[in-house]
Amino acid sequence: MNRPGPVFHLALRDLHAASGAVFSTVSGWSVPMRYGDATAELAALRQGAAMFDRSSRSRFLVTGTDALEVLKTVFAGPVEELEEGRAMRAVALGPGGTIEDLALIARTGGIAYLVSGEPGRREATLARLRAAIEPNWDATVDDRTETTCLIGLAGPGAANVANEHLNEALPARLQALHCLAFEFHGFRGLAIRTSDTGEDGFEFMLAPAVAQHLVETLRAAGIPLAGQEALDIARVEACIPAFEPDLETGLSPAEAELDALLGIDGGPASRVLSAVLLEGPGVPATGTPLMAGGEPAGELRSCVRSPSLNATIGLGIIDSRHAFPGREILAGADRAVVVAKPFHRRRS
Repeated sequence: MNRPGPVFHLALRDLHAASGAVFSTVSGWSVPMRYGDATAELAALRQGAAMFDRSSRSRFLVTGTDALEVLKTVFAGPVEELEEGRAMRAVALGPGGTIEDLALIARTGGIAYLVSGEPGRREATLARLRAAIEPNWDATVDDRTETTCLIGLAGPGAANVANEHLNEALPARLQALHCLAFEFHGFRGLAIRTSDTGEDGFEFMLAPAVAQHLVETLRAAGIPLAGQEALDIARVEACIPAFEPDLETGLSPAEAELDALLGIDGGPASRVLSAVLLEGPGVPATGTPLMAGGEPAGELRSCVRSPSLNATIGLGIIDSRHAFPGREILAGADRAVVVAKPFHRRRS
């Protein structure tokens, strides 16, 4: 997930460093991998609540009377059905129908939309959005990635934490995939009820100084920070793909099993992004070949050691002939089996 080029730093880097963060470069951003014990951070996320810095994700504000037309040009899905105060997940597709970005689109006003995308796709998606503006259109695309922060809060206790320490209107008025402008200690921010950890959660877009105040407030209330390692384990347990490393090889929505979820045409489906349970204790590298019945069957992408399952789990791109639960495969030298998604299901 590391790539050559400039490395961007989070606005709250000093706060994370003071909290004991160990940093690594992921998709061009230096991000906290852990603050101590990643297993304890994951346990807090699954059992109570944890917060994390999502500011490496791109954030574009698309405004104007033709903002919707711009979004319809770039993203697949029923963007025109998005009502004010609602959010939706969408994908940007390339000429061959493969996924080029995973995005969350929130309609924050009548002609204003926030587009949050994958960290490594910032430049490409920004260029596509701006190129989609016709000469006579009233639309502006403003990159807010480096001037704002995006703080996540997730876990079965996230709603209670938001109610007690941030703003009581957040859990009361925000259903899943809704957005709301709110005030935190007199400062305005945007909240979206969403999470890609397999748990209930929120994302807060705030000015950096306000984001630091929010993090410090929640830490004082006993809510821990979680790093990228814990988030990746949670994401893979919930079988939620990331562009890097799961989709970058060029998958269609059907192959990523996102077509029905997003209500879009799936395209070709000769392979499937499948859940894989490995027998060994090790964590094979991204790109490890998968074999089935003595023949090549695909390759492993995201792979983590899940402490809650006491097993190595992953997402693999597998030929559709072999992508069914119960199919025994090899991941390099390790025995593995294709299983039903997800590994972890949120408690209702």
